[in-house]
Amino acid sequence: MFLDAYYERIASEWKERSRELGDWAYQNLVNRTDVWGRYLPKKHRVGSDGTKNNAITAPFRDERGKTRLQVTSLEKHFKTSQFGGVLGLHTTSPDLTSRWMAIDVDLHDDLDESVSPENNFAAAHGWWQTLKDLGFDPLLFDSNGMGGFHIWVVFDEPMSTVDVFKFLKQYTSDFLRRGVDEGPDIFPVKPRWGHYGNWLRLPGRHHSRDHYTRVWNDEPWADEKWLEGNDAIDRILSTAKASVEQLAKIEIGQRRRTVCLDFDGVIHSYLSGWCGIDVIPDPPIHGVNKYIQQLRKKYRVVVYSARCCEEKGRLAIAEWMAKHNIEVDEVSEHKPPAFVYVDDRAIHFDGDWDQTLVKINQFRV
Repeated sequence: MFLDAYYERIASEWKERSRELGDWAYQNLVNRTDVWGRYLPKKHRVGSDGTKNNAITAPFRDERGKTRLQVTSLEKHFKTSQFGGVLGLHTTSPDLTSRWMAIDVDLHDDLDESVSPENNFAAAHGWWQTLKDLGFDPLLFDSNGMGGFHIWVVFDEPMSTVDVFKFLKQYTSDFLRRGVDEGPDIFPVKPRWGHYGNWLRLPGRHHSRDHYTRVWNDEPWADEKWLEGNDAIDRILSTAKASVEQLAKIEIGQRRRTVCLDFDGVIHSYLSGWCGIDVIPDPPIHGVNKYIQQLRKKYRVVVYSARCCEEKGRLAIAEWMAKHNIEVDEVSEHKPPAFVYVDDRAIHFDGDWDQTLVKINQFRV
């Protein structure tokens, strides 16, 4: 009875603060909104053919591009009391950047004598402490209450996924010295273009056990070493994000995310309409040069157009832009993987570059 009352109290505290947690997660952890991880209800975890599957990548394939991860979806994760409502987030954006990194030191089977909760904690705490010593504010989670631990570092800006992966791979290579027989799972894994990457369960309710995330108390003289409920939530929400300067010291750099611009009607005013693949008769959109230069301070700017399917079209664009002193990073033969596309489909260009810059900077994949 006591345990039931205790668990219900902790669950209610996570539920009451689900809006705060949802907003925080959306602003700081979401790398992409087109896909996410979802754990299935227990009754659906065994298929008709007997195969077991705890989780899926959501939404279903036919719904991708139509249904997006929303703040309300994250709020539901933090307030849920059901196994099937638990979510995970992907580690990598479509243009190979990451907003956080994590280490998963897990114990999936408490009957496996080759690993122990004590050894796992010693390894996880050691990695957590080293990150602290490097000046970061890592979160150490008791993820499942049976010897599994997660370590998270949240970034102030999206960083190169390739760099993050390289750092984590090297950083955890001392796992044998730390007393565990296998290297931990790292997030992100090595990125690939056109691949969703891996995803990690969000803190909060566990997907198969009556357990809520506990957070290691880094106050040196604290009586309670694990924070629970509201105390754990306070610690999560107060996490200091790693700055670009801090991350540069461990060779994690920024990758300029790609913004892909259509040409006609976005850069070229296109007043005369289509006159041929290499005929560009009109002046630029007013002020476009200034706005593109602003974009290039933060993003890699690529021009892709229907004209680019032929070399003479690409040359015509390049010559026209040189004539008008407009510089971009590339005029591309193929439509590149990009953070956003400014055309008539993704971010609609309506002639107002001030509003377009705002839309780009506020965009979530």
